[in-house]
Order: sequence, then C-alpha cells, then structure tokens
Amino acid sequence: MDPLEQKIKSVLEQIPFGENGTNIVEKNVVYSMAIEHNKASVVLVIPEEYKDLEGDVARKVKEGLKGLEEINSVNIDIVRSPSEVEGKGQANSANPAPPEQANYLKEYENVILVASGKGGVGKSTVAINLALALKKIGKTVSLMDADVYGPSVPIMLGLRGETIKLEGSQIKPINKYGLDCISVGNMIKEDQALIWRGPMAHQVIQNMLRDAAWPGGEYMIIDLPPGTGDVQLSLAQLTAATGAVVVCTPQDVALLDARKAIAMFDKVNIPVIGMIENMSAFVCPKCGAETPIFSKGGTERESEAQQVAFVGRVPIELDIRLGSDNGDPVVHGMPNSAAAKNFVEMAENLDKIIQGG
Repeated sequence: MDPLEQKIKSVLEQIPFGENGTNIVEKNVVYSMAIEHNKASVVLVIPEEYKDLEGDVARKVKEGLKGLEEINSVNIDIVRSPSEVEGKGQANSANPAPPEQANYLKEYENVILVASGKGGVGKSTVAINLALALKKIGKTVSLMDADVYGPSVPIMLGLRGETIKLEGSQIKPINKYGLDCISVGNMIKEDQALIWRGPMAHQVIQNMLRDAAWPGGEYMIIDLPPGTGDVQLSLAQLTAATGAVVVCTPQDVALLDARKAIAMFDKVNIPVIGMIENMSAFVCPKCGAETPIFSKGGTERESEAQQVAFVGRVPIELDIRLGSDNGDPVVHGMPNSAAAKNFVEMAENLDKIIQGG
C-alpha cells in the first residue's frame, strides 16, 4: 500500500458507522475511490435502513479527506445498494457475486505468470526482458501488465503517455519492440491514484483478458503484482495458465515470501514451472570481482527444496537498470551485453522446460 493509500485508509477507519464500534471501512460502506489531480471521487453504499446517517458520514468523509495535503476537493456519490453502481457500469465490490469462471487467452499456446512473493525483487524487469528474450529466440510473444496497483510496463517499454485505443468494441494492444502489450498504466493518467477493492481489481483484469484484441501466439507473459492477492486469484479463475515463474532475490527474507507465493499457486492448481534468482551478485565491470550483495544461490537451493526447475540467475548490472529507466530494456537495447545473454539463456531454458525437454 502506498503512503497516500495508507493515509486515506487511516482517515476512513476513524469514521464510525452504526453500532458495535464499527467504521465505514469495516462495514464496506466505501465502494470505490479514485484520485486524480488532487480531486477524490468517492462512492458510498449506505443501505436504506442507515439513511439517517448519510449526511453525517458524507460530511466526515469529505472533511477527513480534505484534511490530507494531497487532496483539495472531494466529490461523493451515495447509493443504496451495489446494484445501483453496477447499473452505471462499475464493478460490484461491496457485495460481489461469485467470480465468473472462464478460460480466456485460449489463442496462446502458453500463458506464463511471472510472480514474486514480495515487491522490490525486480519482477517486472524480469518479465519484460524474458518476454523480449523469448521473442529473440523466435517465439511469438505478448505481454500483459496485471500489476493494476503499480503498473511499471509503460515506463520500462517507453510507453509513458501512450493511451489505449479501441478497435471496434475491443481494446487494441500497443506494439512495442515486437511485443503486443496492455497495461492499466496506459488506461489511466500517470498521477492518478486508484484505490480498488478486490472485486474491482478482478473486473479490470477480466476486461484486459476478455475485451482485448490479443493476436495470439506461442507465449503470453503476464506480469503479476507482488504478493498473493486478488489479482492472482482472478487469473487462476479466468485463464488456464500453463504455469508460474517465481522471481526472487537470494536472501532469506525474500525466499520466505517466495515460499508463500509457491504455496498460493499450489492451492489454485497452477504449477510453478521454475524460479529465477534476480540481483544474484554484482560483478565489478573494471576488475571482474564478484560481490554477492544479497547473497547468491539461495533461489537455486530453494528451487531444489521445492522440487521446481531453476531457470537461471540475473546479476546486478547497471545496464539492466538503465534499460528499464530509459524505456529500452537490456535485451532489446543492449543485445550483446552479458545481462541480455543471461535473459536469452533463461528464455531457452524456460522454453525447454515447457516443451518437456
């Protein structure tokens, strides 16, 4: 949760609702909230029996949010039930129906989920460069950025400011470096903060799967949010994923969270087909000395313990960071670098694993 989201949550948890000492967060009164250009738009679900409370609740929400330096104005809509919001084309988050079971992305031979147990391990960098490396070895590849809370694909692929367009009634993927890709980061403004509860995130993922003109091919790489939350469960319900690749740094604290990710995939019947060790070690470009800043080899040992394949390791290299920041990933921008060759080797390993080789 980013700092602004935490501030908002703290404010809303101070607003009581009904009896028993509950608040509007616990009672699912806050249906949705979006923040754009310092303006908050809030939808509250207040049932008929609590109608007398709506004026006081709305006033306290407005005063509380305007007390934050990041918010200058607040617009509040009040509905009696989630169905009223559904009629306006929004997802039902306060009282959702059971998730729809579907099998999207059937036009792809393999749907690979790139996951991590925690943030900050370079998962998106690995997902993007792995997709480009698969393309480099001759595969047809698409990329979906399912990290709806912190989409980074637009930055890493040089697509900041690009907006998604419609092709008839379908979302048209953006093609960059030969990859057809869709990211929620190209659907909203970059400075817009979104606070979505689980069913709303599910709806966004479903739209990206169902309503996109995906061209099909051999591989769909899906960059997941970190952790073991709603988006991972949605993809388990909406696709027949070939399997997941778990990205991890080699130190113990990261490996602990990676185990949780593997356990989650096991519960939703998605096989973990491999692990990748990122930030494995720093190799001095001048003297060639190797420094294992975050240790080294921990992910490989964990893959053996978990009885899953070890796909490969990625060192800490300046070229990787520069490529991501400049919107030209290392596999495309610096194809002869050691890092690019590492990714190509991992793509070959992954393809062999999937093909049963």
